[in-house]
Amino acid sequence: MIENRDDTSTSGFINDSGYKISEKFSCYTELPAKGYCRLFKAQRFGQWFVLKSLKPEYTNDLVYKGLLDKEYQLLVQMHNDHIVRIYGMEDDEVAGHCIVMEYIDGRTLDEFLAENPPQNARQMVTRQLLEAIGYYHGLQIIHRDLKPSNILITRNGNNVKLIDFGLADSDSYAVLKGAAYTKAYAAPEQLAGAAVDCRADIYAFGLILKQLLPNRYKNIARKCLQPQKEKRYTSAEEVAAAMKKYDLWRKRAPWFVAAMLALAALLAAFPLLWKHFGETWQTFPKTSPATDTIYQVLTYQDTRPELRQPDGNQTLDHPVTISTETANPDFFAAKSQRTDSILNARKQEETLAQEALDNAIYNFKFTVDSCFEPVDQYIKSNGVKCFNIFHNLIDIAENKARIRECQIRYQLPVSKRSSFFNYAKDFILKKKSSYKQEYPRLEVYPNEVGFKDEQTRQLWEESQKYGKEAHQLYLEWKELMRTVK
Repeated sequence: MIENRDDTSTSGFINDSGYKISEKFSCYTELPAKGYCRLFKAQRFGQWFVLKSLKPEYTNDLVYKGLLDKEYQLLVQMHNDHIVRIYGMEDDEVAGHCIVMEYIDGRTLDEFLAENPPQNARQMVTRQLLEAIGYYHGLQIIHRDLKPSNILITRNGNNVKLIDFGLADSDSYAVLKGAAYTKAYAAPEQLAGAAVDCRADIYAFGLILKQLLPNRYKNIARKCLQPQKEKRYTSAEEVAAAMKKYDLWRKRAPWFVAAMLALAALLAAFPLLWKHFGETWQTFPKTSPATDTIYQVLTYQDTRPELRQPDGNQTLDHPVTISTETANPDFFAAKSQRTDSILNARKQEETLAQEALDNAIYNFKFTVDSCFEPVDQYIKSNGVKCFNIFHNLIDIAENKARIRECQIRYQLPVSKRSSFFNYAKDFILKKKSSYKQEYPRLEVYPNEVGFKDEQTRQLWEESQKYGKEAHQLYLEWKELMRTVK
């Protein structure tokens, strides 16, 4: 190892710890799969992939082989952040003839909804799903099997990944045009065996929209679910435009209602105000010393105890004072409207701040799980053999979670930062404690003295490497704490 002991920031090489990157797939794990395909999670080049192949009973069937090839040819032309990525098609010694695609660390839409996510997360998933649908429709591709189990939501960030184009179709294909659908999400024309177009996916999206946002976009979902496809939206872009228009109306509706209520109150009070001030004004002659004094008060708002005539010769025994606020009925309406506007703005600001906090807490939980994933992998792959390594991996995960907490807190409204900080601190502490409670007693290697064998020395050197990484992350976190208040 190249090391400068006088400068801890100097870069250098670290001795090979025995970790090798394989060019072949390894660490196979078969994943649950329905239908005619098998799925394997496998590792290559230090990265996880999914291998999709046919089940043994379908490997020699030309129809199913054609379906697998068709899925590859459709997916390989797609390059969208919300559609599963394809890397190639290979013959693997375990999976056989298979499609190689990205591994997505996520859960299905049904599992995502079971977590009761906040409104912001639901809306983001809806927008991303609609974006993916619009993208592949633009390539003249129809999914034909859009349903929650074919929509994955990533654990880190809650992003949509649309999968399983095994039953998809395109105008460029003249073969394999048979009926394909899942009955619960099929459009009426699919169930009838008639020709389908992109509006079949719009129908399925309407069903999914009702699950994602049951109390929002009801009219839009109703139009998506029209039995006659001619009455549905013709594209995903039309659906997106309708949703945008609804959101704009929903945002302006409270202000419109407040304005109408203020106007109604003013119209209801106007006859009484007119009658009162009309009678008061009629008690005075058109011109007199008293009216001159009233005019002076209205003009200069002079409320002193002594009010003199304009000529200054004598003082009124009973001076009259009339406030300009009382004399002008428009003042009440304007003041009421300003008050309502301020209260509505504050209420809306508090609602948005609370939604931001709920969404931050929801996403932070998955961030922490992701930070501690190397600890879980260490436990599963090697078992906990060395407390030093185990402890340092936990410290690395904890400091990464703390850094992420600072980054998220800085984006929140000031009024919610303290609440998020307290929640995140307790959550990280509980997560860290759960590991230490599970493995309370382990052998410790505090220094280089007394190595039992070469394996012990390697374990100690590996723990030192992780210790330096944990310390560097700790310093980074402390620096963020000084800048984020």
